[in-house]
Amino acid sequence: MRTIRQWQASTVLNRTARGQNFGFHYSLNPYRGCSHGCRYCYARESHAYLGLNIREDFERKLFAKQNLAQRLSAELTRIGHDGVIAIGTVTDPYQPLEGSQRLTRMAIELLGQSGLVFTITTKSPLVERDLDLLAPLGQRRQVAIQVSVISLDRNLIKRLEPGAPPPRRRLETVRRLSQANIPVGVFVAPIIPGLGDSPDDLDALFSAIHAVGADWVMTSTTRLAPALREYFFDEIHPFDPKAALQMRRLYGPRQYVDFTYRRQLSRLLDRLYRRYSLSRTPPILRPHITKEQLSFF
Repeated sequence: MRTIRQWQASTVLNRTARGQNFGFHYSLNPYRGCSHGCRYCYARESHAYLGLNIREDFERKLFAKQNLAQRLSAELTRIGHDGVIAIGTVTDPYQPLEGSQRLTRMAIELLGQSGLVFTITTKSPLVERDLDLLAPLGQRRQVAIQVSVISLDRNLIKRLEPGAPPPRRRLETVRRLSQANIPVGVFVAPIIPGLGDSPDDLDALFSAIHAVGADWVMTSTTRLAPALREYFFDEIHPFDPKAALQMRRLYGPRQYVDFTYRRQLSRLLDRLYRRYSLSRTPPILRPHITKEQLSFF
């Protein structure tokens, strides 16, 4: 049974220690926990900080930052006009909960008014609901959106991302965002050894991404934090023991996959980027700051 707790957050913008090295300076996550239930999600670990478990609690005990609009309004006044804010770095800002809570929409309204550059990362077509807000901001290059798709295999997605929308539906969202002149890319992340990394599967995915008009593609492999490691292997082993054993071998005691594997995967990806003329980097965004906003900041 899923429960929703209304939470009064002490702060909603979290400064990134490495700043622009991550592509943004601040992160904004309207929710904690995520009903998409992605088995590989590194954010599961954050539920342990609340005294909850990283398994079913992460998917069923959700938190909505009820005071997000008030806190964000105050915190935006302390950010320089060159700050970049990323929405959805931990949990999906358009998970089903957003349909009723509308916190992400509130954040977009405030960020649009601020003129600051921001990005959104999601797996959900619910982002299309906010095209009325996002299209003008995208056309002036104030916002970019990343849609996460790790495979076209629906059966695999049901195993790895049981609460998330089908991959083809997400790609249709990419098409619709592109048609609205919003900068939009695809996160092929994580690429999971033995499950989502075959040359044929990745070729089909890159071809589909190219077909819907994505501006860029970003990739990464799975990071298995210590708290996530055994949970993830436990989830994979029942439906693909061979892949689970392969991953144990490739990761060993590390959080990141073996270097030799990463080098081989990189070569494959290089070929796919060239074959489908896809960029690795998003377009440059720019703040939309008026004289009135400059005095505000």
